[in-house]
Amino acid sequence: MIKSLMSGVAVLALTSGAALAQTSLKMAFFASPKDPTYSQVIMPWINTINAEAKGAIKIDAFPGGALGRNPRLQVKMTLDGVADLAWTVPAYTPGRFPDNQVMELPTLIHDVKESSVVFRRLYEKGLLRGYDDFYVPLLVTTHPYFINTVKPVTKIGDLKGMKLRAGGPVAGASMRALGAVPVGMPIPAVAENISKGILNGSAAEWNVMYAFRIVEVAKHHYMARLGTVPLAVLFNKKKFDGLPANVRAIINKHSGEKFSRKFGDVHFAIQGQKLALTQKRPDHKFVFPSKAALAKWDATLTPVITDWEKKHPKGKMLLGALNKELADYRAGK
Repeated sequence: MIKSLMSGVAVLALTSGAALAQTSLKMAFFASPKDPTYSQVIMPWINTINAEAKGAIKIDAFPGGALGRNPRLQVKMTLDGVADLAWTVPAYTPGRFPDNQVMELPTLIHDVKESSVVFRRLYEKGLLRGYDDFYVPLLVTTHPYFINTVKPVTKIGDLKGMKLRAGGPVAGASMRALGAVPVGMPIPAVAENISKGILNGSAAEWNVMYAFRIVEVAKHHYMARLGTVPLAVLFNKKKFDGLPANVRAIINKHSGEKFSRKFGDVHFAIQGQKLALTQKRPDHKFVFPSKAALAKWDATLTPVITDWEKKHPKGKMLLGALNKELADYRAGK
């Protein structure tokens, strides 16, 4: 009897231990813990979920690439179980998320607040492929990129022949339309390659400029809008579906469009703060194009949009949906 009881206790202990292990989730974040996306967006979300779950679940964050530093491998890490969920740049997994490209088209988007909400709405309407293996707590974009170079750029013609980092096919097409030579590489490598003279500059926005130290080597800024870069928190769907229903409900409650709006608000504020900070630095020079110059900029980049619309199998539908969602957002809907 005693032996049987002890055996039952041992089984119970093992079972409880296994259950406890299943309630702990690993969140990968390849960038620095000082990144405002981590400190002001991701961690408050994690802390809120952990608090409301009251021990039923615990998400542990691993910033600074603790689970894997390569930005290109974050999606694979999530699918392979190295992480349960991860902060990702979907474009670093070529071909998997082909419809995200609509968010990369130049000149259409005004700011990170509207792009992050609109991107989420496109996903919620089932218009974006590639996400079937994931629960998606957060879909957002960067603020629209602008041009940052070592040498001055005062007009489009000054970009001719410049080697500029481009993050994907749409960004590359935009660079070519402007006369520049696009060079593909992960954003963490950009500052070093500019300092070595391999690159003449990069498209970026202010959070990227400071997070990856591009601001230290590319000090001339041509402030005309390009496209954005889609970003996401992706959660292994099998892992998510295996969580208790009450835990899934808590995560759902704090995810989706409200999470995108939080990201947009944080990063919109950062753009203003970092712009003002950089303008105070005497070694940095800015060109804010005139209305006529911006009209020429838009006209130069319009073929990038029309070519993409023709070549992408869902181009017409996606571009129409994007423009509708942007109009709705701007109208306060």
